Amino acid sequence: MGGLAMKASSIFWLIACLCLAPILSACSSGPAATPTVPPPTRTPFPTFAYIQPTTEGAFEVEESPGEAAPAASIDLDEKLVGRGRGRYEALECGSCHGENGEGTSQGKSLLQFAMQEEDFITFVRSGGELGTSHQYSTDRLSNSGSRNLYQYLLSLAQGN
Repeated sequence: MGGLAMKASSIFWLIACLCLAPILSACSSGPAATPTVPPPTRTPFPTFAYIQPTTEGAFEVEESPGEAAPAASIDLDEKLVGRGRGRYEALECGSCHGENGEGTSQGKSLLQFAMQEEDFITFVRSGGELGTSHQYSTDRLSNSGSRNLYQYLLSLAQGN
């Protein structure tokens, strides 16, 4: 009877395993669940189109080419001038150009400042002939900060 009891016990365990296997697999976490991630967004690359200038209906320019507009003819925004003064101080321009742009032995006076805004922004990005001592990347002097500094320098030239 020992053989029969052993056979019955084996069959019992076989049936128990067959019945419990689906239950255990349903309760287990199974394969690692992957989080649902939205598909990446497409970032368009800027494209530029060249537009050929026309000569038809060209307007007449009274100023000679390359002539800078006098600083007195540009309207200043007092809020931007104040922010520009903050940029002047933060960049420590006064250490060479003087606290009020009057100039020192290390830097020329800014009281005769007469650059166009586009030329000034190009200058602060490239450093111009002065090199890296006057070169500021956008993480140090943003485009709006450059415009504000430009307004402040114009105010110095206008005597405000």
